[in-house]
Amino acid sequence: MLALVTGGQGFIGSHLCERLIKEGHRVRVLARESSDLANLQDLPLEIVHGDLIGGKELGQALAGIDVVFHLAGALKGFHEADLTRVNRDGTRTLTEACAAHAPNLTRFVLVSSLAAAGPSPGGPVPALEDAQPAPLTWYGKSKLEAEQVVQHSGLPFTILRPPVVFGPRDRDVFSYFKIAKAGVLPIPGWRDRCYSLVFAPDLAEGILRAAAEPKASSEVFNLAGAEVVTWSELGHKISSALGVRGRVLRLPEFAIRAAGRLADVAARLRGKPQIFSSQKVIEMLAPAWVASPGKAQEILGWRSATPLDEALALTVRWYRLNGWL
Repeated sequence: MLALVTGGQGFIGSHLCERLIKEGHRVRVLARESSDLANLQDLPLEIVHGDLIGGKELGQALAGIDVVFHLAGALKGFHEADLTRVNRDGTRTLTEACAAHAPNLTRFVLVSSLAAAGPSPGGPVPALEDAQPAPLTWYGKSKLEAEQVVQHSGLPFTILRPPVVFGPRDRDVFSYFKIAKAGVLPIPGWRDRCYSLVFAPDLAEGILRAAAEPKASSEVFNLAGAEVVTWSELGHKISSALGVRGRVLRLPEFAIRAAGRLADVAARLRGKPQIFSSQKVIEMLAPAWVASPGKAQEILGWRSATPLDEALALTVRWYRLNGWL
């Protein structure tokens, strides 16, 4: 198989590229000229410098491709239009290019997000794939619109919705590891919200299975770990992996909202959007983000194979070996 991976240089994409190469597949990565390719430097793959927005070099990137794994996207922006332009419109540009330049395409795999579905009801009750989507944020809305573009593209597709993803090379959840290392476990509000997570190497295996399984065509799957944790439970597990004693610090919701607004102002002054923002606070204060992996287990034969405690320990080990912690 010759696979095109958009966003292959990123955290999840690099794990997918590793998995594809390990399985004996040929890999081509579409990346912007300005992209940091450090995560791919030791992998035997082809890089095509192109752009999803303008469509630059998409014909070259798609030549001879069997499967497209679309992971590239925007997580943050100053305006809703910033995310829509990349996540929805960039996806449309890519699907149209596939129709024109990839006649042998067997599957278009969109790695979306649980944010596209919206939060689960609360507690450990999971969201199912056939529930009516109700995204809360610009990011979630733009990913749902990307899903709709793919569903109406006429291409053979599979859509995947991972929850919180963590593991080696991740920088977003890493910020919580750094705080936990200092012995503090900040928890938003007095409700113990529940979460699903997935370890990046396990997620990569699920993405690959989704592309290969005939029954996965035209389907949407949650790719989530089986273990559901509250924020405080996760904090204590991270502390344990770090070998420190963590102290829970409950933060009032009004203070978190205020911090999000201040973060927006600071990001605008710096001219660079940040992950922590008022949009992120909306997600943090949602009732729960729990997804059922049952459909993926039944149809793909996939489950997140690495127990959560082991996955967190492996993540900490990588951070330490690479001088992050």
